[in-house]
Amino acid sequence: MSGPCGRPRLGARLARRGIGPRGGARWLARAAGAAAMVLLCVAAARAAPDLPRAAMRLEVVRGPGAEGCADEVLLRAEVARGLGGDPFEDEALRVLTVSIAREGPELTASMALRESEGAVETAWAEGFSTRRGCAELLSGVALAIVAQILTAPERASPPSEPSPPPAPPLPQVRRAEAPPLPKAAPTPTERLRLEAGLGATLGLGITPGAAAGMTLSIGVRRPGWSVAVEGRGLVSLAQEVKDMSISTRAFTAAGVGCLHGHHLFGCGVAAVGFVRFIPRHPWDVTGGDDRLFSVGARLGSAWALSDRWSAHGYAEASAIVDDTVLRRRGQRRDTAGSVTWSSPPVGAALGLGVTATY
Repeated sequence: MSGPCGRPRLGARLARRGIGPRGGARWLARAAGAAAMVLLCVAAARAAPDLPRAAMRLEVVRGPGAEGCADEVLLRAEVARGLGGDPFEDEALRVLTVSIAREGPELTASMALRESEGAVETAWAEGFSTRRGCAELLSGVALAIVAQILTAPERASPPSEPSPPPAPPLPQVRRAEAPPLPKAAPTPTERLRLEAGLGATLGLGITPGAAAGMTLSIGVRRPGWSVAVEGRGLVSLAQEVKDMSISTRAFTAAGVGCLHGHHLFGCGVAAVGFVRFIPRHPWDVTGGDDRLFSVGARLGSAWALSDRWSAHGYAEASAIVDDTVLRRRGQRRDTAGSVTWSSPPVGAALGLGVTATY
């Protein structure tokens, strides 16, 4: 008899082959065992694919400003998670060096793969930068390493006994990986950024007595230099000048050009403005405003607070080219007794503030 699909039923087929009930059971058991072994082999092959071997060891170098970033243990674990296993070998001749440093508000990472510890030529290089912190930078570096290991030709570990390596693989690796090296790292650090700053200032010599006020600046910056325009307003803390009750205010605009190091900076400053005298008794003083012009230098230090914000402090000395004079009211203004106060030849300022970079 036939089954529903038109084929002979299992009993009839076994009977034609001369297999009885007991022999049929043994035949079915052997077939089931063979099928189970095939399924187990297929499942094992799919569950444990061969892990690409990188045949290289990993080194992480943390530069100034990046001391709190991950070391090679954490980066190695991140790469192992992406590949499903650790591809690095501690005894390999090839070395992958990852250098992390802070450049202004940005964290940068440069990767270079060399054939040996002292080799100058790189077989592969890449660079990244970010303002969002070490965690994001570490993720980008790990993804780049995983992609490189998966796309590069597989290299096995060197054998225990010395044997000459095959000739073709090395030229192919260098031909495929060497061309993109020179242009990867420098690009992100050279763009022009906008800076805006606000700070508190203490001025000496610009007005009678010390003067305190605020400074507002806006400018542009690259990693090594910056140019800005500053506006400053100061109010004298001295309310009396030679028995005269008077209020003094100074307003200046300055052009500032600076050179920046890792933490220190030096600037040239040229300022122009005016000093306003407001007497409590108008009959004691002649004139209300007097112009002011000075040139000088500034030395300071800056500290990064985050990827965008930084704090700074500085000391400034300037030569007063066009000095300010306060005179008493009288008929003979050109006599020695008519001059009450004049600015000294050198002025100074101390400042603290914060800067935002965009």
